[in-house]
Amino acid sequence: MRAESFFEPWERVANGWDECLGEINNILTISTARRDLAWRGVANSAHALHSSLYRRFMSAKNVAPDEAEVVKFELALLSAARKRWRFDNLSALETLAHLQHYGGPTRLLDVSFNPLVALWFAVEQKHDAAGVARPDTDGRLIVFDATDRQIDLDARWGGHELPWTAQPNDNWRRGLPLVWRPPSYNDRIPAQNSAFLIGGVPLVRAGDNSKYRKAPGNAGTAGYWAIDEVRQATSVTLSMNSLERHPQAGAKPTFTLRILAEKKNEVRAKLENHYGLNAASIYPDLFGLARYGADRIAL
Repeated sequence: MRAESFFEPWERVANGWDECLGEINNILTISTARRDLAWRGVANSAHALHSSLYRRFMSAKNVAPDEAEVVKFELALLSAARKRWRFDNLSALETLAHLQHYGGPTRLLDVSFNPLVALWFAVEQKHDAAGVARPDTDGRLIVFDATDRQIDLDARWGGHELPWTAQPNDNWRRGLPLVWRPPSYNDRIPAQNSAFLIGGVPLVRAGDNSKYRKAPGNAGTAGYWAIDEVRQATSVTLSMNSLERHPQAGAKPTFTLRILAEKKNEVRAKLENHYGLNAASIYPDLFGLARYGADRIAL
C-alpha cells in the first residue's frame, strides 16, 4: 500500500503561510492546553513514518521487519560500539541517540516540541548531489500526543541493556510510542527543541485492529487496515484522529497536516525572515555547515 493512503483520510491541507499558521493553531486548539504535543515534519508527504533502521530493512528486503529482527540488529550494533569502538561508558539508549545524530540506523524517530521547527523540516528545500535544488513536493506534519508518555534515564531507560528487552511489557508493541527528551549531547538538540519517539514494531491481537480505521466516521463503512498494511505506513503504533473534531478526553491522538508544494517557498521565507529558522539555526554545528557546502551550494 502507499503510505499516503494511510494518512490522507485524516489530513487537512495548508496552502501557504497563513493557512499553515491557521492549521497549527487549530491543532493546538482542538488538542486543548492540557496536552503535550510532539511534532514531526517530513519534506515529502508520500513518505512513510519509518525510522532509519526500519527503512533499511524495507530497502533490503522490501518487507517490514519484525520486532525480533530489529532487536537483533540493535544488539549487534551495541556490541560493536562497545567492544570495537569502546563506547561502553554510555547507556544503550544514549548510544543509539548518538548514532542517530551521526546518521546511523536506529529505531528512534526525531520529533520537536516546537511546531515551527517541524514546519521547517516539512518545507525544507532538498538538493541533489551537485547542489541544485530539487522540485518541491507536498510536505507533511505529523503531530503526536506525548502527554504522560515521556521517559527519563532512570534505572531501566538509562541502563546498559536495551530497555525494551530488559523489561518487556505488554504495551511495547501495541501501545503508543514513548517520548524521550535527551540531554543536550550536541548543539542540534536545543536548537531544534528535539526529542525522540521510541516504540516497538506495531502489533495487534488477532481480530483486534479496531484502532486502525481507514477513515474518520463509521468504521464499518471505511473498514480497518490490516497490521501488515499498517507496518508499510508506520514503524510505531499510531491512533489517528480527524482534525475536524476534538478528541475524546482520554484519547492519545495523532494528527496530520499536508503542506502543498507550490507555496513551500513562501513558508520557508516567512520562517527565516520572521523567526530566524534556516539551515544554520537548525543545524548549528560544523557537520551542518559541511553538509550545507556539499549539498546546497551549486557549482
